[in-house]
Amino acid sequence: MIEQNEPKLIGFFDELVEDIGLHLALAGTSYKDKFESIDNLTIHLYEDAILELKEERSMKNLQLVDFKELELHLFDNYADAHKMIINISSLNNYLKQNVIPIITDWPGQLFIRKIIKYLKIQQSASNILQVYKNFHSIIGPLHVALNSKETALIINYEFFKQLFHFVFGYKKKLAKKPKPWRINLLLELAQKAWQKIKKIILEKFGPYCKDTEYRMAIDLLDNIIPATLYIYAVLFRSGSYMEYIETIFRIWTFALKWSRKNYNKAPLAFLSDIFYWTYNNYPFNESIRSFLVLFNDYYIENMRSRIRAYTAKYSTTDEIIREAFVIDSHCHDQFKEAFQNFKKYSYP
Repeated sequence: MIEQNEPKLIGFFDELVEDIGLHLALAGTSYKDKFESIDNLTIHLYEDAILELKEERSMKNLQLVDFKELELHLFDNYADAHKMIINISSLNNYLKQNVIPIITDWPGQLFIRKIIKYLKIQQSASNILQVYKNFHSIIGPLHVALNSKETALIINYEFFKQLFHFVFGYKKKLAKKPKPWRINLLLELAQKAWQKIKKIILEKFGPYCKDTEYRMAIDLLDNIIPATLYIYAVLFRSGSYMEYIETIFRIWTFALKWSRKNYNKAPLAFLSDIFYWTYNNYPFNESIRSFLVLFNDYYIENMRSRIRAYTAKYSTTDEIIREAFVIDSHCHDQFKEAFQNFKKYSYP
């Protein structure tokens, strides 16, 4: 049905995501040289002393504007959260003439869109400033990667459990919901192993084998795993715009198949914006196409992770806020960086 409505998508779903790597290679994109496996494996580790991805971990370009306790479950909560930006005169003036992208998870996208819709309906609304319309919510690529990887492992838990025991021994236990770095490792192991035997397996079974278990295994190894592994670590970080958009579409189909709440809608909302901006020659589309790597939620997740690491469950709101600003000050501390010992990370 989708292919009938959009001729450009004819044959799109017949291609496995492995072909994306081939397209990039033919185009001369050396992303595999730029992003080594160890770098990709440490994406979800935020310790600033780790040598891999040192520049990304440095957080030098991050500036903490404010830190407040909000539930973020209601329309008004998100309106209050964005006041932290609007209340800064320089940012307020900038916002009146420009748009500010907000890279966020699904609730953030949903409520920002609700605010914009409310302002369009209530033109004379006095409780919310019209300047809110210049916030553009964009799906966070790191959130997409994290959620899709986690769901892929949970859905195929028995497969990854056997892989885990084969590699690390049967005395080790694999949690039902492993930490992101461990999920990343298992997906990478499965991907590398599949690359070694793929040609032999495909020659053995041929292209027309209809065995259900075989087709499911091929879909996992040649489609789901590469898509979830590459979408942030390689495609997004290399600025491969078209391949990134195609993989977002593909991951949306996974979420739809898995009945994944929220993520069966979030990628579609993002794609709807992209298609609208493209067909209407909206200037913002060219900004994303040319500077894709800047629309990144890595720094937000990095800051959250650091705050969690330096606070406890029983920490008060004031203590958490104070610690957040201390962490932010350390991000700009050149004296600390000069004497900091960096280490290469080895997986346990």
